[in-house]
Formats: sequence, C-alpha cells, structure tokens
Amino acid sequence: MKKYILLFVGLIILSFLAGCTQQQEKSEVPTITVGYLPTDHQAALFVAADYPDLFKDKYGIYLKKVKDKEEYELYKGDKKIANIKLILIKQGGAAIMNLMNQKKVDVALLGVPPAIFYIDKGTNAKIVMNLHTDGSAVVVRKDIPVNNWEEFVNWIKEQHKEGKQVKIGHPLPTSIQYVMIKDALKASGITYTENPQNKSAMVLLINCKGQGSMPQLLESKQLDAVIAWEPMPEILRVRGIGKPIVYSQDLPSTTGKTWKNHPCCCVCVSEDSLSKYHTAIITFCKLLKDATIEIQHNETLAIDASSRWLGTSKEIEKLSVPHITYDYRLEPIVPKVIQFVEVMNEQGLMKGRLKDANPDKIKEIVFDWKAYNEIVK
Repeated sequence: MKKYILLFVGLIILSFLAGCTQQQEKSEVPTITVGYLPTDHQAALFVAADYPDLFKDKYGIYLKKVKDKEEYELYKGDKKIANIKLILIKQGGAAIMNLMNQKKVDVALLGVPPAIFYIDKGTNAKIVMNLHTDGSAVVVRKDIPVNNWEEFVNWIKEQHKEGKQVKIGHPLPTSIQYVMIKDALKASGITYTENPQNKSAMVLLINCKGQGSMPQLLESKQLDAVIAWEPMPEILRVRGIGKPIVYSQDLPSTTGKTWKNHPCCCVCVSEDSLSKYHTAIITFCKLLKDATIEIQHNETLAIDASSRWLGTSKEIEKLSVPHITYDYRLEPIVPKVIQFVEVMNEQGLMKGRLKDANPDKIKEIVFDWKAYNEIVK
C-alpha cells in the first residue's frame, strides 16, 4: 500500500513540474528574426540600435545590445518583449523573402517590388509600414561623356549605331532598381535584353547579384553603368569611379506618371509570425517608426549610425542620406505601390494574386492596414 502511495505522490510531483515547465515556456519571450540589407535606406534600424537611451527616455520602447549588429533585446519600459536576431542579407530583397518562405525570417526590411513579387507568388506576408521614399540612382562610368538621363539615352543610341551594346548592371531581378531601369529604358525607346547572346538589343542588363561587385565591374569597364541603391551611388562618386546622372525619382515611366516620392524600402512581415508573435512584432515596428521620426528631426543620427553599420565614411553618408526621404507612413505611398504593380504587370512579373489586379485589390492583398494602424496609433 505504501508503495502505491509513493507512486501516486511521485506522479503528482511530476505532473506539477511538467505544468511549471509548460508555464515557463509560455512566459518566455519570443525571438524575432529580422532580415535587412546593407543600405542607409534602413537607417531607422541602425539608429534604434545605436541610441537606446534616446528611445528609452522619450518613447519607452528600446533595444539592449547583446551582440553588436546581431542580437538585441526589445524592451517596453522595464518589460522584455522579445529577443531580436538580425540577419544581414547582401544579395537583395528577394533573398530575404526566400528566407521568409523558409520560415527563417519573421520581419523583412527590403524594397517594395521584391515584397510585391513574393506576395503575388503566394508568400503569406504583408507590408505593414514604410521606411522611406526615393534613394537610388543611375551611375555611369566617369569616362562616359554624359551628365543626365537624356544625354545617356542619346549616347546609348550612338553606341548602337556603331554596333556596340551598352552594359548596365542592376542588383538583382525583381529589385526596385531592376524594375525601374527596365521601365525607364522602355519609356525612352531603348531596347534591352538579359540574354548575352542577343546582340541586337541596345542594352544588355546584367545581374550583379547584389552591389558589392559594382565598383570593380565599372572600374574594369565590364559595365558602362549601374542602377544602385544608396550609398553605392555616392561611394562610386567619391572613389572617382562613376558619376550619378539621374536619381530614381526623376526616371521616366511607361505609365506616364512621375516616380517622385516613390516607395523603396518597407517593413514586410510574415502573417504566420505576426499571428504568433503579434505584440513583439508590433512593438518592434513602433520602435522603427519612432526612429524614423527622430531621423526626420535630426539627419545626423542617420549619417552617424549608417556610417558605423555600413563601414562607409561620414563624407559618403553626408552625400547619400539627403537623397533619402525617411517616412514610415503607408498612405502617401499607396499610389506609387499601385504604379509598381502596374509596371510589374506590364513586365510580365505578376503571374499570381496580383496579375491584372485593380487598385482596391492591390491595397487589400499587399498591405495589413490593421497592423499598420496599431503601429502608428
């Protein structure tokens, strides 16, 4: 009898310990994985990480550094909300969305077109806030005698008459730069190809698989020009390799609309992750919003933080940051997001949920307005 009593008590103790363990697991803070790109377009992240006291004192939401540029703890007041794991992706936004598809990234800081492309393909994700507008440029080799887009177009035509094909590099297919350069060339009557065997097109577009190789490819004359996100245009200028001739907001479009104040980097979240870690992700996005507001009031924050995170000089960042308009709001960018979808449809990139979608459908599919309203309230 005593044996059975001891067994019964033992089972009760094991049950109690298991319950405590389950409760502890439920109370543990989540780890949110954030993919980002090497660009000052995403200075809100860098500023939030580098100035914790500013955000703690003013907003109550802040980061504590665990491992510089990689691991942080997210706090609201004295309460720890989440562990934040940062992953630097050098290739481009498509690579981040691939990781989101593999459930290896919860939050993606990336360009609008790659987010749109993957959402169209069925990726369970939504854009929840903006990060900035504008911020890219077409840069030609320093020895090419052109100083603006019109002169560049005429130079391309002259090269074609002489039997020469102009080579323009872009970061990655579906990147904002890829979409915009194709649109601008077509709007200007310039034929292009991505097939090196096609010698009849005026321009050969080359995938640089990121931006790291662009300086070497221009300097060695393997490329005549590139379209790149900041700060690469200013890096090329300062190094004397190339010269920016037109910034992205001034490129022509086949839609007949201006690209002025076009969106570029945004915050895209996995819908599964948002459901699972709702409070943590919304709180993190609130911090990015607060950081954006601080940059709007003090551009030096973005210059200093970007220089440290990217390893660029402050001279370069002082040239680069003024070409970027930091803005977290979604409402102003909606017309330009619709324009991107129109252009991507025309380029044959939309084959799924957004193929020939009307503006209302685009807004419904691309954005999570409920999450956005929680972030900005």
